[in-house]
Order: sequence, then structure tokens, then C-alpha cells
Amino acid sequence: MSYATAIGETSEAVLAGRSLFAPERGTTKVSDPSGPIRVVVADGTRMGSQLISDALKGDSRFAVAGVCSTSHDLLESVAACSPDVVVLNVSLDEQAMKGLEVATQLRASHAATKIIILLDSPKRDLVIRAFGSGARGIFCRAQSINALRKCICTVHAGQVWASSEELHFLLETLAENPPSRLVDSRGTVLLSKREQDVVRCVTEGLTNKAIAQRLKLSEHTVKNYIFRIFDKLGVSTRVEIVLYAFSQRMPQEAPQDSSGKQVPEIEQHRRQAEQGVGAAQFRLGEMYREGRGTARDMVTSYMWFLIAEGTGRDLLHRAQTTKDTLNEELSRQEAEDAQRKAAEWLEKHGYRVSPPVRPKKAAESVSSELLHEQSS
Repeated sequence: MSYATAIGETSEAVLAGRSLFAPERGTTKVSDPSGPIRVVVADGTRMGSQLISDALKGDSRFAVAGVCSTSHDLLESVAACSPDVVVLNVSLDEQAMKGLEVATQLRASHAATKIIILLDSPKRDLVIRAFGSGARGIFCRAQSINALRKCICTVHAGQVWASSEELHFLLETLAENPPSRLVDSRGTVLLSKREQDVVRCVTEGLTNKAIAQRLKLSEHTVKNYIFRIFDKLGVSTRVEIVLYAFSQRMPQEAPQDSSGKQVPEIEQHRRQAEQGVGAAQFRLGEMYREGRGTARDMVTSYMWFLIAEGTGRDLLHRAQTTKDTLNEELSRQEAEDAQRKAAEWLEKHGYRVSPPVRPKKAAESVSSELLHEQSS
């Protein structure tokens, strides 16, 4: 039995190679409100956003409320029209993963808006981070526009759009580091100890029968527990339980102060920035510019961008100097192997930058010049 079947315990149709999970038997399916689904599109480019928008406008089920190509435009559009669904590229503002950062903001400020993340390919790291940012649908750009329409309708109806492989990634990650408890935004524990035990079993992909055997309960009792969990978490499918548990997993890992309270995001970045972490310095600049987690402050924002630029330039110089030294010690094969591994890492983590071509050693340069002179 696949993970996807175990989670949903249903034989729902698979459309366009994607798994659609309906609400648990006995629950009420979310009904569509009157009128079309209001959608805001934010692809990485203006042209990409416009193409998706045009394709959706030809379908009476949708009303495109915004066409954006930058994170700033997207946040303003969502604030202005509170759309039902946002179709968001994983990369925005020419920054890899910027879309996931914006998705996290939207989840906090517009919880009713469903988010679909556009990916070029369903790589494990990207899928995990997309779900962690609050996405209700993962859509690969290689799919057809008709499949995207189905994805939007499915997510809008309160269901989850993901393939069995993508959910497999999610379950594996949860198994490696399950949340200790599920809480609401105020930190209040939502479930009893036994209900939490049932949730852990669900995140492992166990059926009601398997859960009953592990917890030494009847299947009927397990089903009652699951219905109570649905009510307490405000969800209607087992997949949504998994996603809820996964969304709780991320904050659990965040630093805490002496009283046990989670350290605010901006303070986490400030601490890292003071230690010279360039990415944290850059993130602080963005947060002060956007007023996220703090009051908007253009001067402080500009200051952190200057700091990030300065430390980044220094780091680049040191990396290039050390790399040139290592270049003299490595064989051509070893250097090419290092380049390949670096390219794989960058691609896995969503970076578009490719490692630079290895410069020739001094001896190689001299040999090349001599060969050139001889041939001429």
C-alpha cells in the first residue's frame, strides 16, 4: 500500500497523474461558494503571470483578481482583494525561495487564502519547504493548464493537491522529526495525549486497523478519535492532519528564550547577523523594508543591505583566494568532481547560480601559450 492510499484510505480518481484526496467518509465536503474562484497569480516574470492569467480567464469558474510578478505587488494585491487562491512561483524577485517566504507571510496574515506553489520539478527539498510554508497544493510547471485548473478547484474546495511521491517526502520528514504536540497560535495544546498518539500514527501512513492494533483500541474507537481530531484542528481529511502536524514541526525547532517562549523571527536573524551571517543580514534588510515582524524602517533596511553587501564582498574575496590556492593542489579530475557536487547542491537548494569554471593552473596556462605559439 502506498503512503498516499494509507493517508486517505480512499480510491479517489487520480487526475493528470496527481492524487486528489477527498474528505474522510462521514464528513461534509467543503461546498463551493457562489460565484467564481478569485485567484491571484504571481509567477516569476510578468509574461509568465500573464500567460497563466489569460488561460484562467477563459474559464468561467475563475476570476483573476491580480496578476503580479514581484513579492511587493503580490502582497499589495492580496491585501486589497483577499483572494480565495494564490498561485505562487517558488522564486520571486529573481531570488530562489523568495516565493516560500512570501507564502509564509500570507499564511500568517490571510489564513483563509489557499496557496499553490509552482515548482519546476518536485525535488524533495523544495516540496518539503513548500508544504512547510503553508502550501495546500504543489504544482509542477510541466503539467498542463487544464491540470492547473483542476488543482485550483481542488485546493479551493478544502482538499490537498499533491502526488503520492510528494506526500511520501512529507511523511519521511515527519517520521525523522515528529512534532511533540499540536498547538494553536497562542500555544494552547489542542489534543489529548491519546489523540496525539493517533496523529503520530496517521503521519506514519497507518490505516485505522493498523492504528487500532498499535494502540490496542478498536477500529471504531480510532475512527471516533480521528473525527474529534478533525473538529479540534478544523480539518476534514487525514492529509490535512499530516500537513497540520508538519506546519507545527517547523516552529518546534526554532530557538527559545529562558522562559521557553519562541524567539521572534526578526530577533533570530538579528542574532545571526551579529555573528556575521550574510543571509541573515540580507533578510533583516528585507524585513525592515517590508515591515514584517517590525515597523517599516527604510534607513535600517538600507543599513543592513549595506552590511550584507560588505560582508558578502569580503566573503567572496576570501572564498576566491582560498579557492585559487586549492586549485593548485587539486588535479583536474578532482576539481571537476568538486564542481559537479557544488552544482548538484545548488540545484537541490533552488539556486540558479552555477559554479564558476575552474581556472587553469599556472603551468597549464604556460603550456597552452607555448602550444599556441608553436601552432602559429
